[in-house]
Amino acid sequence: MRKIIARVVSKIATTPTVSCRIACVTLATSLLAGCAFTQGSDISNPVTRKASWFSYLNADDLRVACSAGDAEGRIRIIYNADYYKEVRSFEIQPKTGFDQFDMVSRVFGPAEVSQINVDVNAPLGVFGGQEATDTLDRDSYLRLTDALQADGFGYQDRDGLRLHSDDYYWIVIGCSSQNVTLAAWTSAKDDLRALGFPAVLDELSSIERDLPQPPAAGAVKQPDPFYSKNDRDADSRHFYRTVRGNMLR
Repeated sequence: MRKIIARVVSKIATTPTVSCRIACVTLATSLLAGCAFTQGSDISNPVTRKASWFSYLNADDLRVACSAGDAEGRIRIIYNADYYKEVRSFEIQPKTGFDQFDMVSRVFGPAEVSQINVDVNAPLGVFGGQEATDTLDRDSYLRLTDALQADGFGYQDRDGLRLHSDDYYWIVIGCSSQNVTLAAWTSAKDDLRALGFPAVLDELSSIERDLPQPPAAGAVKQPDPFYSKNDRDADSRHFYRTVRGNMLR
């Protein structure tokens, strides 16, 4: 992992894409189509999340910055703990000098429908959030990346793995040497309780709520439901993404 994600080379730009900002603050647009998540987007905003969740999940913004050489050492970690119960995200970004790192932890959970006028079944449309920012030292960062490596980050071949909204799963995407690495684990295929990096994350984050417990390894697994290609992006309660190389489609 220290070879996979090891050095920060420049400060991440924060200029938003104007057209996407406009689209993401428009409820009608968020209901009709998604927009790309950019470095200037606010994932804490339920409307923005609704419009750009799949782009955020695939780390489109990180990929653009990584290819430009502006995201060395950045990591995005997402925990889907049954989508309509709880979702967590962790954004780790090195500071200049690679001696300290900002880690922003967010919790998205069910909120009152009245908080925002969107379909209750639309992805994250009615979710509120909780956020905490912590500063990690170099040793803490390496402890996390070592734990990720021990769990298979950088060594997986999960091509074709399907991640369902009502499953529990982890996604980790990181940038090193202008290359993006993606890893995924799902309760439908893996023993999530055996992973080591979640405990490290939980310890480093100042969010007081414990991470939701995934199903036990021996729990009955449901077979993958049949979906047509149109269901993949459906504005409905059940949706999925599929690992294709280092992308989510």
